[in-house]
Amino acid sequence: MAMSGITASILLIASQLSFISPVHAEVTSLTALQEQDVRAIIKDALINDPELLKQAIIALQTREQLGANSAKQTALDENYSAMYETKSDPWKGAENPEVTMVYFTDFNCPYCKKIEPSLNKLIEEFPQLKIIIKMVPLQGEGSKLAVELAQTVWLNEPEKYIKLKDILMSSPRRLDIASIAKVAKLTDTEKWLGNTDSRVDEMVHDNIKLMRNLGIGGTPSMIFGDKVIPGLVSYDVLKEQLEEVLESKD
Repeated sequence: MAMSGITASILLIASQLSFISPVHAEVTSLTALQEQDVRAIIKDALINDPELLKQAIIALQTREQLGANSAKQTALDENYSAMYETKSDPWKGAENPEVTMVYFTDFNCPYCKKIEPSLNKLIEEFPQLKIIIKMVPLQGEGSKLAVELAQTVWLNEPEKYIKLKDILMSSPRRLDIASIAKVAKLTDTEKWLGNTDSRVDEMVHDNIKLMRNLGIGGTPSMIFGDKVIPGLVSYDVLKEQLEEVLESKD
């Protein structure tokens, strides 16, 4: 444990001791001699009452969690516009929603493919839900080509986007130029292969930047309300979290 970590833990434990003034718990640094004295006091106290250590650990974990929650909420507040107000993002669900989910996805992400049925089921069960789709090519060249095609189709022929996205996502194998071309033919979007809309590069860049600003490290990741759900989770978990957000609005 680094010295600062030792000091923090010592002070947290010390703050539990009835014979140490609370003022001392707010000291942020100790001399080596003072630290030795406090260590000795704490050692004696722990021998007589081991419950103090448990209380201190709980207090430290609570403080760290509060700090993490505060940082998360700050990031969500600062990036609200980029999450919810970008007019060029694909979306599905309610046009005038009660709740909007932001969904980061990659066409070659196996966990994204697995969570798609759950998201589709959410849309069916909760007609007041809108899902904004933030496509990011994190899985190589195939992902990049798929995002370029899908985003271009959304910008120019949005009525064809959902079918294109669903077929691309249903592929059990990694997408490459050949498999993407087959999907383009099936969805009558071949004319956009190699004809990427000039706005797409900036949109993809903005999506990746947004992930970084929010501290999101991969896909799939879902955000709604003040909830950030990273990774593959079950439909029941998504439903429970969504219901909590809806209840908070009542």
